[in-house]
Amino acid sequence: MKKNSLVKHILLFLGITFSAILNAQEIQGKTYAIIGNSAISSMQPYIDALNNSDMKYHRLKKVRNIIEFNTGVKVELFSATEINANVHPLNLSDYSEKFPTNRDIPVFSLGPNNFIMEEHHVTGKSH
Repeated sequence: MKKNSLVKHILLFLGITFSAILNAQEIQGKTYAIIGNSAISSMQPYIDALNNSDMKYHRLKKVRNIIEFNTGVKVELFSATEINANVHPLNLSDYSEKFPTNRDIPVFSLGPNNFIMEEHHVTGKSH
């Protein structure tokens, strides 16, 4: 069971890493805003990680979404419509109006080399 969990975490990390490299689109003040910094002494690692990321799967079409890091840092992701109008073109059909009610909200943390990692709680049978 631990091996299966480790494989899932590694695959998640690799997926996020390659997605970030290929599709980085975040720009502080234009695609997101840091709205809460908890007791963090330096926000620069968070800014660097966000700027290297593509938060597409955590963004909604018309409504801003707030994500939170395990340290208490809160980030408001601007809507796809706002980005499309003010920053760069997006295919709005790639974005949902709202998240599914059964969506597992990930816990975000900073990974090595300015990468954002997300932890999901997997439920169900393990083989």
